[in-house]
Amino acid sequence: MKQYALVKRGNYVRLGNELGRGGEGNVFEIVGQSEQVAKIYNRPPDEQKIHKLRVMTDYATSSLLKIAAWPMDLLTDKNSAIRGFIMPRVNARRDIHELYSPKSRADSFPEADFRFLIHVGANIARAFAVVHEHGHVIGDVNHGNLLIAPNGTVILIDCDSFQINAGDHVYTCDVGVPLFTAPELQCQSFKGFERKQNHDRFGLAVLLFHLLYMGRHPLCWTLFR
Repeated sequence: MKQYALVKRGNYVRLGNELGRGGEGNVFEIVGQSEQVAKIYNRPPDEQKIHKLRVMTDYATSSLLKIAAWPMDLLTDKNSAIRGFIMPRVNARRDIHELYSPKSRADSFPEADFRFLIHVGANIARAFAVVHEHGHVIGDVNHGNLLIAPNGTVILIDCDSFQINAGDHVYTCDVGVPLFTAPELQCQSFKGFERKQNHDRFGLAVLLFHLLYMGRHPLCWTLFR
């Protein structure tokens, strides 16, 4: 089993089974810890990314950890190089798109009715509000960045891509999905571009429309209904 050192706590953790794979890295169980998991990058992050992750671990408040898989501490390898971080474990949750159509909803959320959709939508808005209250911006809003529990609670994931406000410096979110991007930002390069919370709110509105109108986009609904 691979072993990594925690930067803040100073002790070591051992990785267990792989839980998931992504474009940047993989997520693993931590031996002896059921409430946390580790994300290990495929390639060591650059200095800018490391600085951003350090700031995020400093800003890991209880309210953020409740609604997001937020970095809690950094992990270093035997050469003291940053290779990843630990974050809260997300258990028994589904992708939001499984709530869109009646068929997938019946399979994944058999007890869900329209009231449940409203409940989920309100929880998504609350999660966005918590991030904004801390001065940050999600940036890359899309339906792959949040997971829904059977009780309708919401967890934001892929938080290391968020735009983080560190007071004297802003670590931007350099990616985005056109479907959830505000019209004024279409064809905009996000590299180094500082987005506003209102840009998140556009993406939030699209998410909520998808949720309540079976996956339809609001602009297509307006044009073709």
